[in-house]
Amino acid sequence: MIKRLRDSIRRIDFSRLPREYREVFPKDITFTNINREKIFAVMMIVVNLPLTYVDYFNREKAYWSSMPGYRYLCYLHIIAIAAMLLFLLATRFNKINSPADIAPYHRALAAVFAVFILVWSSAVSIADQFIHKDITAFIVGMFAVASAYLMSARLALAVFIIPCAILLYALDYLQTDPHRLKGYCINVASVAVIAWVLSRIFYIQYIRDFINRKIIDNQKEILARQSKEDFLTGLFNRRYLELLLSQEFARARRYNLKLSVAMADIDHFKVINDTFSHQVGDEVLRVIARLFRQSIRSFDIIARYGGEEFVLILPETDIDEAVMVCERIRKTIESHDWSSIARGLSVTISFGITDDMTRDNYEKLLSLADVRLYEAKNGGRNQVRF
Repeated sequence: MIKRLRDSIRRIDFSRLPREYREVFPKDITFTNINREKIFAVMMIVVNLPLTYVDYFNREKAYWSSMPGYRYLCYLHIIAIAAMLLFLLATRFNKINSPADIAPYHRALAAVFAVFILVWSSAVSIADQFIHKDITAFIVGMFAVASAYLMSARLALAVFIIPCAILLYALDYLQTDPHRLKGYCINVASVAVIAWVLSRIFYIQYIRDFINRKIIDNQKEILARQSKEDFLTGLFNRRYLELLLSQEFARARRYNLKLSVAMADIDHFKVINDTFSHQVGDEVLRVIARLFRQSIRSFDIIARYGGEEFVLILPETDIDEAVMVCERIRKTIESHDWSSIARGLSVTISFGITDDMTRDNYEKLLSLADVRLYEAKNGGRNQVRF
């Protein structure tokens, strides 16, 4: 029975949370809890500071002797202010600017804060038995933690049961009226159940909001990637290539740097499509894109310009170095085992290169590379022209 209850609680916690989010979710929710508890701590200080003046007034009126509950309340108010200041100092020195900054002890700190609030509220209600004989502080503390602190079902059980046990034990010891004690037991149990249910509602709603935020973030990431990537090869697309080339051209002009641009075209690509099918042609494009990425430096830029054409941007590279790079790529593509895609398939590629920075703009630089590519195609293909 205990195992079934534990499994059902676990399903309540994770039935709405996809598996891929279960590593980042604890950090996200702890980050939210810490920020909420900072606000809560400030509120506690603001509320308890005036109460310490009331405590001092009660002491001056000699109420501490006739009603010791006032003395206990004073101690509790001072403890609350000191604890809140320590919490604020701890979170300030451990700068937490995002969920990525969350460490395991932050989760413990957030849980300890919630338990402290509940235990403190219970202690206030216990002290109040010497004065007004009510449990208002406990009720307020339970509902405040239930609404402000986001926690799993199992943690919520522990967090709410501990102060309830403390309060009921103290009430059983202090309360002499059995009817009042019975009413206290019913009220404490009812408040604990309601607080647990409220914490479930807020927790599950947070999971929903978290998933929605992740979905939106993923959609934004997909749209951002689609705006600059070619869907088939994963290389940069033509629009984003022109942005990058304009930036590299401007940087090379400004700092008097070398810049080479190569335009490549797969030889007889239409024949490949007609002979082996367009699916084979698509796979050829993907493989060539992978071979390009494996053959260039991390700061070089490769993009699919359109159809079977590619553009390679080589920053801080002169024409001789660019020819060596393109020749290496040409040989890699020519010697690649294409039979794994289709029997009898062979693929070659032609390059046109320029590093002429006397051109007026990047469009004319790219146009000159296209001219060199045209010469390579007319010169027999499977070669590098510059």
